[in-house]
Amino acid sequence: MKTSPGGAAFIKQFEGLELHSYQCQAGVWSIGYGTTGPDIGPGMLITKEEADRLFERDLAFFEQGVRDCLKVQVNQNEFDALVSFAYNVGLGAFGSSTLLRLLNDGSSRAIVASEFLRWIKADGKPSEGLKNRREKEKQLFLSKPINAALAHSILAQRDTWLKRKPLPSSSLAAEEKLFVPKGSAHVWQTITMVPGETHYKVHLEAQPDKPWWFFPNHWKIINDPKPEVQDAPKQTGSLVLDVPYYSQRDNSRDPMRTCFSSSCAMLLKYLKPNSIRGDDDYINTVFKHGDTVSASAQLAALEDYGLAADFKQDGGWGDIDAQLARGIPVPIGILHKGPVTNPTGGGHWIIVIGRTETGDGYVVHDPFGDLDLVNGGYLSSDGKAKVYSKKNLGPRWMVESNRSGWYIKAHK
Repeated sequence: MKTSPGGAAFIKQFEGLELHSYQCQAGVWSIGYGTTGPDIGPGMLITKEEADRLFERDLAFFEQGVRDCLKVQVNQNEFDALVSFAYNVGLGAFGSSTLLRLLNDGSSRAIVASEFLRWIKADGKPSEGLKNRREKEKQLFLSKPINAALAHSILAQRDTWLKRKPLPSSSLAAEEKLFVPKGSAHVWQTITMVPGETHYKVHLEAQPDKPWWFFPNHWKIINDPKPEVQDAPKQTGSLVLDVPYYSQRDNSRDPMRTCFSSSCAMLLKYLKPNSIRGDDDYINTVFKHGDTVSASAQLAALEDYGLAADFKQDGGWGDIDAQLARGIPVPIGILHKGPVTNPTGGGHWIIVIGRTETGDGYVVHDPFGDLDLVNGGYLSSDGKAKVYSKKNLGPRWMVESNRSGWYIKAHK
């Protein structure tokens, strides 16, 4: 975790900018945004650009120091507040503070936050400036991160684990798992649904070269959050787009795990009829960018054909209806195994091509066949233009809650 841009601005605001060297309240020679050290003395003058470079250097030093001291997960605002505190009092004082001990011992955040106000003295006397700073650090520490700070994050909905292997945590060695308390978030780069696995594979921004695995029912996946809105009123009247059907079963490469590619190929062929001859053409393009189950590889392949699209994880019925009204079919990711009351599986992709007359169901192309929505599994290999009811499709698509469906949002 690194300090957010808002956190850096927070520290700069309280440190203030001085281009001439000065002595702080404790009598220490400083310059810029509170930079100190043996090379800082009287009579020095620097530019703002030099002050910014010194600040970035100092900030990285304190970020690393805070990370080294922490034994628990913290959110972005908590981290920003702790870095600001350490930047001001020093890593030695921070490392030996009761504040840090209480935090690492699992004390409530309110108790931990109360410790900020014990650090308001300069040269043994209370300071109004330090009191104000500690009040603001306390408020920041206790405030919930805004959506922008959590974009592209996985948020723990309960105490859970990140794992190096897709196995129960009880069967993994200590170095193969990381305990994550409820409410903690990790910024992700890619998330992959792997066929046959109940866990999702994730590459985190903090460790892009080492994948982790997580159990999706324990997490909320956040991707460019948008304000909570109610779904649009239920649409009525039949609307079915004339989308060509591709079965994944006859694909030349990985036919058992190319549902995502076949669904996106149907989307591409409908919107750009001259782009591909069939889904094999598209799949070969996908593999130039990565694995067929990777959303980033799908988006890159679509872009190669001139089709802009986004991978969304906050879908609801209104999003599907809005796309259909624009004449755009909608690939969606579902759980296709197990009963509808407890759907399971590593994930499967189908494409919504229309809605029923009553608006209670959707017409879909399922690249693997006709899905038994109630019991799971497949009734036949013919998945062309099947009607899937909202009642039984909903629990398989919006698994976590309303507006949690995975889908590809294409742009004409």
